[in-house]
Amino acid sequence: MNENALEIWRTLMEKGTANLGQAEYIRAEDFFRRSLRVANQLDAPVIKAFTLRLLATAQVKQGKTEAAERGFREALRICEEASNLKGMSEAYAGLASVAVETNNLETAIVWYKRAIQVYPSTSPQLRLAMLHSDLGQVYSAAERWKEAQATYGYAMELCDLYGYPKGEGELSVLIGEACFRQGDKAGAQSYILRSCQIFAKLQERNSLINALQYFAFMKFEQQELEAARESLQRAVVLQVHYAFWEEVSESSYFLAKILQGLDLLDEAHYYLKLSIECTHEENVGMALRLLSLGKLLTLKQDFVAAKESIIQAASLFEHLGDDLRLGEAYEHLAFLADCLGQEEEAEKYRQESIRTHVGQNVVSLSAVQRLAEYYEQRHNYLDALQCYWQSLQIAREIGYETKELERAVQRISKRVRKKKR
Repeated sequence: MNENALEIWRTLMEKGTANLGQAEYIRAEDFFRRSLRVANQLDAPVIKAFTLRLLATAQVKQGKTEAAERGFREALRICEEASNLKGMSEAYAGLASVAVETNNLETAIVWYKRAIQVYPSTSPQLRLAMLHSDLGQVYSAAERWKEAQATYGYAMELCDLYGYPKGEGELSVLIGEACFRQGDKAGAQSYILRSCQIFAKLQERNSLINALQYFAFMKFEQQELEAARESLQRAVVLQVHYAFWEEVSESSYFLAKILQGLDLLDEAHYYLKLSIECTHEENVGMALRLLSLGKLLTLKQDFVAAKESIIQAASLFEHLGDDLRLGEAYEHLAFLADCLGQEEEAEKYRQESIRTHVGQNVVSLSAVQRLAEYYEQRHNYLDALQCYWQSLQIAREIGYETKELERAVQRISKRVRKKKR
C-alpha cells in the first residue's frame, strides 16, 4: 500500500470528520470527496467503503438524499464482498438515516433492524446501544410507543452494562416520554426523575435542565402545579447561573403561567418581567409576553400599567400583521379604558377591535371562496357546496354582499342533486 497516499487520506479524513462534528457539512463533504479520490488509489476496499459512508453522511445532513443513498449502497456492496459485518451494519444504518430524512419511517425501521442484526458481538457494544436508540427514535416518530420503549430499554441496559451513564440518563428521558405517551404517568415520572439524578451526579447541566423542564411539563399536564413550579424553578435557577438567557426567557414565561394558576400573582409578575427582559427580538414571542403581562396586571387591578403593556403588545401585533391577536389586544384595551373611566377611548378601541376582526374574516372569506371555486372546477360538487355555505356564513357575519354566493350555493346544490339521481 502507498504509505504517502495513506497518510494523505488519513489527514483529509480527520479534517472531514472534524468539520462533520462541528456541523460544517459543506466543508466536510469537500474533504470526504478528496479523501475518496485518494482512497480509490489504495488497494483497500474497506477504506473506500468507510470513506463512502462518511461522505454520504455529510450529504444526508445537507438533504442530498439520492447521492447519499448511492454512497451507502456502494459501501454496503463493498462490505458484503469483504464479509465486513461492522461495515455492513454502518451502511444499513446510513440507509436508515436516508429513509428518516425522506420521512419513510417504515423503511428506516427495516434498515435499522438489519444494522442491529448483523452488528458483530466483537465490536463496541455502546455503538450497538446507539443503533437501538436510533431505532427507538424512529418508532417514536411513528408513534409506536410500546416498541420505542422496549428498544430504548435495551439500549439503556447496554449503557448501564458498559459504563456510559450519560447515555443511560438520556435514554431514561426517552423512555419517560414513551411511558407518558402511553398514559403511564407514574412510569414516566419515575424515569424522568431517574434521569435528573444521573445528570445531577454527572454535572451535565444542559441535560439536567431539559429533564427538569420535561418533568415540569408532565406535572403541569396533570395539573399538579406545585410540583411543576418546583421543578421549573430549579431549571430557571440553573439557566440563570449559566447565563442561558434565551432558555431563561422561555422557562420563565412557562413558569409565570404555572404561578398564575396557583394564584401567586406577584411571583408570576416577577417571572413575566424576567422573561421579557431576556427576549431581545421584537417578534411574536415578545408581543405575547407583553399581552400576558397586561392581563396579569389587570388581575392585580393595576389598570394603568396593564394598559401601557397591552398598547406595546398591540403595536407589535400590528407591525407583524397579526390581526387576530391585535383584535384581542384592542378588546382588552377597551375593557381597561372602561375601568379607567375613559369612555371615548374605550369606544375607539372597540371599533378598532371590530375592524381587525372584520379584516381577519375577509381573509378567511377569500380563502374559503377560492377553495370552493377550486372544487367546483374539478366537479367535486359536495366539497364545493360545503365551502360556498361557509363563505356565505362569513359574508353575512361581516355584512358583505351575499347575492353572488347565494347563487353559487343554488347552482352547486342542483349539481349535487343531479349527481345523486
